[in-house]
Amino acid sequence: MPGLDWLLIIGVILSLPLCVARPWIGLLEYTWLSSMQPHRMVGGVAFDMPFAKIVAAATILGWLFTRERYPLPRLREVGLIAALAILFTCTTWLAALEPERARQSWTEIMKIFVMSGIGLTLMQDRRKLRIWLLVLALSFGFLGLTGGMFGLRTLFTTRLFGPPESIVSDNNALGFAFTIILPLLAFLHIDETRSWLRHLLLLCFSLTIMALFATYSRGAFLGLAIVLLSVVALIRSKDKALLVAAALACAVVYLAPSQWFERMQTITPTVYKKDSSGSQRMHSWYVAWRLGLDHPLLGAGFHPFSPAVYERYIPNYRAPHDAHNHFLQMLAEHGFTGLLLFAALLVSVQLRLLRLAWSNRGDPQREWIVLSAEMLLVSFLAYLVGGLFINQPHAELLYQLIVAALALDVIARAPVAPIGESVLGATVRRLRG
Repeated sequence: MPGLDWLLIIGVILSLPLCVARPWIGLLEYTWLSSMQPHRMVGGVAFDMPFAKIVAAATILGWLFTRERYPLPRLREVGLIAALAILFTCTTWLAALEPERARQSWTEIMKIFVMSGIGLTLMQDRRKLRIWLLVLALSFGFLGLTGGMFGLRTLFTTRLFGPPESIVSDNNALGFAFTIILPLLAFLHIDETRSWLRHLLLLCFSLTIMALFATYSRGAFLGLAIVLLSVVALIRSKDKALLVAAALACAVVYLAPSQWFERMQTITPTVYKKDSSGSQRMHSWYVAWRLGLDHPLLGAGFHPFSPAVYERYIPNYRAPHDAHNHFLQMLAEHGFTGLLLFAALLVSVQLRLLRLAWSNRGDPQREWIVLSAEMLLVSFLAYLVGGLFINQPHAELLYQLIVAALALDVIARAPVAPIGESVLGATVRRLRG
């Protein structure tokens, strides 16, 4: 889009002093740039510019000097992420079959870990956490909004892809992200008091469902079914507008052509084996499993699925591909050590969310904690289901969910001021006591 590229460049440059002065605002901008990736949409000079890294650098600089940061909480998930960082470093520099590709991926995942740690020290405040979740949800929600309108305009005859060369450029990756973000859009809509923002979130929620249909992603379709059933079970009749919007969005799929239904019918195990895409996945699962068995301790490093590796395990196979599965990808890349640490991290954070939802139930002042914990659990469920068909074990969206869960836990542990008493008054009362 002519002119928009320079507008984005100027806007990002002008925002850098604010990112240094108020690093939590820098984190918001970083989240928007890395999630929605507007530079890939506006094109032009901005297309290849590393906006997210520039804003991240300014945010880190501001974080070093700000007084607004909180201590890094001593939680087991923080230790598990640190252990994964050490393991990834070892596998990259000691065991990688593809050293150059592995080092590039290591740089990217270390950036994600650093920004996750910074986010955790900045977002231990209900207002800031909520704004951050709004930015995250609406960044993908915008893609859902435009994608849903694209699906309606084309009557789902054309497959939807994300912005070119972005983290969601692939239709499966885009649909996968939609399944994860839908519960957050639902929670934020229920929790929002401003009418205009409630309507915007509701619109994004319904059109994101339609956009997911337009991706033609079978894994995302399965994830959507589980997500919607879970959201409906959790909110029941709390928000009838949300239920109606979900029902209408799902009904729109009947506008889709026969080719869409034919593709969804290949989900069944017997047909899936005969489908070319399904057959490719099974071959990649086999190669990933064999790599894990042959490199059980450290794995074969990031992105080891080269033609030579496929030739070793499946001679004369001509379509090498990554594992198409979170867990098998982790096994191949980082061995059973990485798989166990990764699984422990996922289990640990979900158990923490379950405890949060259970222990705060029945307290009107903490109802938002219960609902947010439940919706984050649904997002993690979408991540697990989608992970059976796509390899995103290092997705930044996963670590953003983990940061949100841990920040929510820290906030929930803080004492709640009695109704009618200000936070300042509660602090004074505690000091006097």
